[in-house]
Amino acid sequence: MSKLIIDSVRIAGMAACVPLTVEDNLTLPIFSSQEEAQKVIASTGIRCHRAVKSDQTASDLAVKAVGQLLSDLKWEPSDIDCLFYVCTSRDFIAPQTACILQDRLGLRNDCFVMDLPLGCSGWVYGMSVIGSMMSHGSLKKGLLIAAETNTRNRSKTDRTVRPLFGDAATVTALEYDPSSASPMRFSFGVDGSGYKAVWAKYGGMRYPVTPESLELTEYEPGVSRRGTDMVVNGMDVFGFAIKTPPNALKEFIAEFEVDTDKLDLLLLHQANKFIDEKIRKSLKIPAEKVPYCMEEFGNVTSASIPLTLVARCSETLRSRPCYMLACGFGVGLAWATMDFSTDRIVVSPIVEL
Repeated sequence: MSKLIIDSVRIAGMAACVPLTVEDNLTLPIFSSQEEAQKVIASTGIRCHRAVKSDQTASDLAVKAVGQLLSDLKWEPSDIDCLFYVCTSRDFIAPQTACILQDRLGLRNDCFVMDLPLGCSGWVYGMSVIGSMMSHGSLKKGLLIAAETNTRNRSKTDRTVRPLFGDAATVTALEYDPSSASPMRFSFGVDGSGYKAVWAKYGGMRYPVTPESLELTEYEPGVSRRGTDMVVNGMDVFGFAIKTPPNALKEFIAEFEVDTDKLDLLLLHQANKFIDEKIRKSLKIPAEKVPYCMEEFGNVTSASIPLTLVARCSETLRSRPCYMLACGFGVGLAWATMDFSTDRIVVSPIVEL
């Protein structure tokens, strides 16, 4: 097991921004009937999701979320020493979007910024990166943005993906605090042989965009997409998700001697409620300790865990100490697990753009 323990860094606050537009699966034109839509909702737990406008990017949502959180924390942009941007739907191939965010947010020119183009496990991986950097004490305040505009790179005429994915941006504020911060503990895993489980073939350097890759092709009734659109091979993802994440969580619990009875929350990547419920039951965690927001926001990849905290757990996080176990898993195929504690942090209301 690859593992990591980070001391002296605490979560100070969290915020999220979602688009104004709501797409309801019951009214999507890609389904042949209401019955077909109901079956998808029943099997995934996803009723609707948010979708950005054609001229909006994940960084636009991020700017709104960061502005809200800094205001509520009473932090100034000049206070921020580092910013990490977890996103695969970046503004450009180059430069990294974190550079653009430095300017848009008014951060200092000596701020440490970096893109982390990670998917479903991205928030946990991102927490390990920013926590490691800040634990040395030179960087006092930092921001971890986990954002995605999934509706921009998934076909609107593909019923295997359009009902599932949504758009959102989240920001987690962290602070160097050796006097009161509890340890954050991590474990990681990856199986790159499964990279085609969730992928877009065209658009990178291996397979550059061609005229043919931009043509809309029908693969079966209700499934049409371009070569640049994201593909989700459902059975591959399902087989991975029902086996690897629960095993990783059990190994983490054993390695770090986690007392699951003392957990306040188990936070799972929000992709499919049936899968998450199998994980929850395998760990014997009570249902009331496993919050979900996928029914309202869909699968927002790297933003799913922090969005769940902001959307469903804000009062708990604001009012009392909370001990949590989190696991992100998916694109890569990659997975990451962590446990961490918070103590009456700032949680901003969800904002819309």
